[in-house]
Amino acid sequence: MSSQFTSNSHIDFAGWMLRLLTWDGILPVCVVVTPFLIETVLPNRRGAIEFVAVAMPIMGFFTRIAVGTRHINRNGCGTYFRGVQRCALLLGVFVLVFLDAILILAHVMPRGAFGRGDVIVFATMISVYLTSMAIAMYPGRGQPLPQVFRPESG
Repeated sequence: MSSQFTSNSHIDFAGWMLRLLTWDGILPVCVVVTPFLIETVLPNRRGAIEFVAVAMPIMGFFTRIAVGTRHINRNGCGTYFRGVQRCALLLGVFVLVFLDAILILAHVMPRGAFGRGDVIVFATMISVYLTSMAIAMYPGRGQPLPQVFRPESG
């Protein structure tokens, strides 16, 4: 019966893409926008940005772990693959802590602080993050698709 379920079920690509867009679209935008808000509101912005560069990634780490674990616990994957997803989530969020801190601190760094070699490091970190999050947010197979044509038993 379970083999019939997996062969007739489908992958919820829309749900998967929605999860990835919210994790990889909205949250990084918030991280990038925060230093701009600090620069416009606070007079001593350097100290505030440095504080946020430490505090925000740490808070984001625990928030992402809690929400990501809830997503993984509710998906349609097996127990073993959920363990793989949890490991991928930890790897991705760990890498993201460093990326978030660098993005925030870039507002107080001098122009040209990053060289060409740094671009390769950032690209590698981003690719590790995106790959691990794609694995972690995989929703598994959903309910079977409705059958339009049912074979008659003869």
